[in-house]
Amino acid sequence: MVSHAGEEGRTFQEVKRLGADLAALGPHAADRHITADVAVLHDWHAWWAGAQDARPSTEVDLPAVLTAWHRALWENNLTTDFAHPEHDLSGYRMILVPQLYALTDAAIDNLLGYVRGGGVLVCGFLTGVADEDDRVRDGGMDARLRELFGIRVLHEWWPLDPGETVAADGFRGTLWSEELEPAADARVETVYRQGELDGMPAVLRRDRAWYLSTLPEPDAFRTLLARIAAEAGVRPVLEGLPPGVEAVRRGDLLFLLHHGREPVTVALAGTHHDLLTGTTVTDEVRLDRYGVAVLRP
Repeated sequence: MVSHAGEEGRTFQEVKRLGADLAALGPHAADRHITADVAVLHDWHAWWAGAQDARPSTEVDLPAVLTAWHRALWENNLTTDFAHPEHDLSGYRMILVPQLYALTDAAIDNLLGYVRGGGVLVCGFLTGVADEDDRVRDGGMDARLRELFGIRVLHEWWPLDPGETVAADGFRGTLWSEELEPAADARVETVYRQGELDGMPAVLRRDRAWYLSTLPEPDAFRTLLARIAAEAGVRPVLEGLPPGVEAVRRGDLLFLLHHGREPVTVALAGTHHDLLTGTTVTDEVRLDRYGVAVLRP
C-alpha cells in the first residue's frame, strides 16, 4: 500500500480514502444484508476430480467455465451467490451448475428436490459424470440427472479442439459438444447446425431443468441466461444500466460501482441520499471514472 512515493503516493492516498469510506458506511450497512435470487453451485472436490489426468479435454478449465457463467450473470446485473450442491437451495429462484464433474448422491437428490419444489435449474456439460470416489456413472451422466434434463441417451462426448467452435441456431458453441438423444417429453431449444451433430440438441430442457451441452459464445450466453432468469421471475437490480456499472442492493441501500474509465449517468426512480458524498440526487446520478455511489431512499 505504501509505494516508493511514500504517504503522498496515489496508491496510499486511495487506500486511505477507501478506509474512510468503509468506516463511514459501517453504521449504515452493518445490519443490512444482500439477498440473491440466483446461486452458482461450486464444490472443491468436484473441481479437483475434474482436473485430473486422462480427462476427455485439456481445453475445459473449470475456473474459466465458472468465469464465463458468472460473467453472463454479472453483465445481466443479476445478484448471485455461490453455494454448495448439498446446501439448502430453496431460497433461490434459479440455480446454475456450470460444471460439477463429481456429485454425491446427496447432491443429486438435492438438485432433484429443488426442481420438484419449483426452482429453475440450468446445468452445463460434464456434470454428474462420476460419484465422490471418481467412479464414472453409467451412461456418461447419472441416470437421475439424465431423466431430469430430458436426455434419453448421451451417446458421445465431442470435445472441441483449441480455438474450434461449433455452429448452433443463433450462436457458436465453444470448448465442448455432445451427441444427445432427447427424451420424448424434452423440449429442444437449440440444435447444432454443423457436421456429425447437425440437427441434434445443443440446448434442451424438461420443464424447469435446462441442459447446455456446449458453452455458447459470450453475447449469446448472456442473452440465453437473461431469458431463463426472466422466466424464473428473476429481475435485474436496475434495468438499463450503462455497460460496466454494477448495482447491488443491501437492504434498502443501493450500491453502484462503475468499473469503466469514462463518466456515466445512471437513471434512478425518485430521490436518494448519497452516503459517500452527503449529496441528494433525483432521477439520476453521475459516476465518474471508477466511481461509486451508495444511495439511500
